[in-house]
Amino acid sequence: MKIYIIFIFTLFVFAVFQNPVEARLLPRFQGGAPVKKSAPSGVGISVRLRGDRKALLVSFSNLAKAKNVSYMLIYKTNGKDEGAGGSVNSSSSSATRELLFGTCSSGVCRYHTGITDMRLEVTTELTSGRKTMRRFRIRV
Repeated sequence: MKIYIIFIFTLFVFAVFQNPVEARLLPRFQGGAPVKKSAPSGVGISVRLRGDRKALLVSFSNLAKAKNVSYMLIYKTNGKDEGAGGSVNSSSSSATRELLFGTCSSGVCRYHTGITDMRLEVTTELTSGRKTMRRFRIRV
């Protein structure tokens, strides 16, 4: 019985290690042009929640390449659509916007609760004339 187990184990080892491993590329990656890594050609956008999760911090960079940059934050709270929007002056090289989830008046802020389906849309028109729109889904 012991010889039988050793014989089976030996056959198994030969079967596993004798066949070479073959790696194949997917068809979409075969014969394609090499990917070039270059500097970004558009406006850089960075999105993150504020520490207390009651606002969204949006940072824009590389604004010198843009004619116009506008943004729209849309979300649902208690079954109603709410949001904020605006634009960024492209004369500076970078900018940051803080978009509150609520309203402020006379130094008193009322924050929305039960926020769902939040998204940020940033529309950019580059100096080359090309227009782009980037959408971000945000989980609060």
